[in-house]
Amino acid sequence: MDVKTKTKLTVTIDNEILREAKEEAKRKNLPLSRVIENFLKFFANPEVYCFICGEKFKVRGAELCSKCGWLVCPKCGACRCKLGDEAASVAFYMRKVYEDLLVGRVE
Repeated sequence: MDVKTKTKLTVTIDNEILREAKEEAKRKNLPLSRVIENFLKFFANPEVYCFICGEKFKVRGAELCSKCGWLVCPKCGACRCKLGDEAASVAFYMRKVYEDLLVGRVE
């Protein structure tokens, strides 16, 4: 069995954000520490899903399409170029939510 050690973390955040986050975590029956850990795991080494085949892949090391600038799925080779206009619009705004969450562009 792989035993992972935990480290105590002290952070300073806005009181209202913390209050709302605690309420939401309680509603979802999640410890706030797990929410923070999951975000930090994703932040450090993000994984995304291909919009075509659904394969999960790591952002780090993924190729970018020279034509559209989007990540290329390592399994099926899809990028924005493979999407119709409506699907590309949905994917674009989902990507914006992702970037807002991480406070920056995906690189």
